[in-house]
Amino acid sequence: MVDTSERVTVRIPQDLLEKLKQIQQSQGTPTISDTIREGLEQYIELHLPPQHIRKVVVELSRQDNRQLEEFVREGNSVSVDDAVRSAVREYIRSRLEQFGSAGRAPRRDGEPVAAEGSPPP
Repeated sequence: MVDTSERVTVRIPQDLLEKLKQIQQSQGTPTISDTIREGLEQYIELHLPPQHIRKVVVELSRQDNRQLEEFVREGNSVSVDDAVRSAVREYIRSRLEQFGSAGRAPRRDGEPVAAEGSPPP
């Protein structure tokens, strides 16, 4: 395999370097360069996702994030991302069922909701 990468020199503050070292150690990344490369890949993926994929970024509290990480460690999901995707799908499914709108176009604000088994308004 031919190495087609290019060397780029970047100056960063010492405190940022220390944070990168912490990430490198916690993630088990071989080098700081690998840690930075992974971060750049994630940054690019976030800001330039493929055209067919829409990404949503959600800020979580530390407590929620810890609970999600524990959920993954216990083997309940393969990753935090997967757990969040599953939770969103389940939430949407339950809300659609709750409002009886599964398979129907979304209702407009103020439009009455049909009772279970009755024809839509």
